[in-house]
Amino acid sequence: MSLSLYLKKIPYLASIKSLAGRNGCKIWLVGGFLRDAELKLKKELTDFDFCIDGDVYVLAKKFSQTIGAKLIVLDEDELAYRVIKKKKGVNYKYDFSRIRGKDIYQDLSCRDFSVNSLALRLDRPRVKLLDYFGGIKDLKKKRVRLIQDKNFNSDPLRILRGFSFMAKYGFKVTRPTLEAMHCYRKKIRNVSTERVNEELFKILSSASSYKTIKLMDKYRIIDEVIPFAEDMRGVGQGRYHHLDVWSHSIETLKKLELFLKRKKTYALRLSSYLNEMLARNRRRVQILKLACLLHDSGKPKAKKKIGNKTMFHTHEKIGARLSQELAQNLRLSSRENSALVKMVFWHLRPGYLADQIAPSSRAVYRFFRDTQEEGISVILLSFSDWRATRGPLTDFKKRKRHERIMLKLIDLYFKDLNRKEEKPLLDGHEIMNRFGIPSGPLVGEVLSCLKEKQALGEINNKKEACKEAARIIKIRQKGEKDVDNKRYKDNRRKGRHNRG
Repeated sequence: MSLSLYLKKIPYLASIKSLAGRNGCKIWLVGGFLRDAELKLKKELTDFDFCIDGDVYVLAKKFSQTIGAKLIVLDEDELAYRVIKKKKGVNYKYDFSRIRGKDIYQDLSCRDFSVNSLALRLDRPRVKLLDYFGGIKDLKKKRVRLIQDKNFNSDPLRILRGFSFMAKYGFKVTRPTLEAMHCYRKKIRNVSTERVNEELFKILSSASSYKTIKLMDKYRIIDEVIPFAEDMRGVGQGRYHHLDVWSHSIETLKKLELFLKRKKTYALRLSSYLNEMLARNRRRVQILKLACLLHDSGKPKAKKKIGNKTMFHTHEKIGARLSQELAQNLRLSSRENSALVKMVFWHLRPGYLADQIAPSSRAVYRFFRDTQEEGISVILLSFSDWRATRGPLTDFKKRKRHERIMLKLIDLYFKDLNRKEEKPLLDGHEIMNRFGIPSGPLVGEVLSCLKEKQALGEINNKKEACKEAARIIKIRQKGEKDVDNKRYKDNRRKGRHNRG
């Protein structure tokens, strides 16, 4: 499709041109629309940026009134405004900003990368694309190239934006650009959390984000986004592993993305689950990828040498706490925060299931009970974690069994997905009335035990439920503990699956 055809698809463009002419404004279409049009993307383009030499506010205000939309002030000092109009179910975004410098050349020279420095004068009849900095050539060669170093200084977020272009379009970042990114990387700390968050999750939305994260690591850009990376880098893990903690974490991300590409049968079945929106514009799979990078973040603090063994007891707890800190710093939603923490905290749990040739129904039930809606995420994280582990002590026979069990758990999840949950045989009021116990934790514990046994088919009617409830209450009142739960906790105390 030619550029003129893309222009015809911009709603209300004729109104913008007319208003600019009547108000004596010079106006250029700039930025992402022209880049994407030159790339001939098949998706519908909905974001339009206009550079104005004239009264920006009057033009933006009159345009909003003409099309019946609200005017949003983006930056009053810099005279930047936005108009959003919904048409046929699609939101179109029009951004208007004042020209920087004395002419369009100076304005374009202040932009981040050559591929974003294209401009098209709209208030003249002749359509001529302005390309002062070789943007079209770089688009053809699929490369991200900085216009001038000082542009990172004026807005350090551009460093991350360069990597998000790499992830989204499969571009390569030129070496001088990477060196400038490395030089200015610490200035990212001055950028608002929300803006950093947006670019990070754009990177993680790519099907091959591993390559981008790997390059960000090489130039130490990732340290400014995930501060724990520096602590994890260089920390050895003993002979179960072939990589240090941080390199292993990146490798885990790689293995997850390879699984989703190669195991297409599972990827299709998991699609709706992984693509569920946990917050505005952010999906579960992006949080899972972040969990891959953070799942062993607790190891540097947990690391202990006992004889010839390297141990990491409780690293999942420390990692969950650090992940929660990062989630809060990145201003993630409460749902995203909860999902991330669960993934990191439970990432060892599937390994305990793999101890058994075939996990018991009770063990499987308790796994999904404890991990809740993140059970599949935890399975995928564990699967990727084990595949990223190839040290001299790695038991490949055991790893194969682990993988078989993980895939079986996914199958069980989908098998039970549409199964209607059974009505409880006893409710809390019945338990309190029948056994004369007050409302409190004991009632909740009895309900939980009954729910488990009902799901496993061990009790099938109210009489059996009452008998089991009486047994549980008697045991608890004597101060004894549940044997099955005790076995799981004993495994953790003995340090099983210390390979992490």
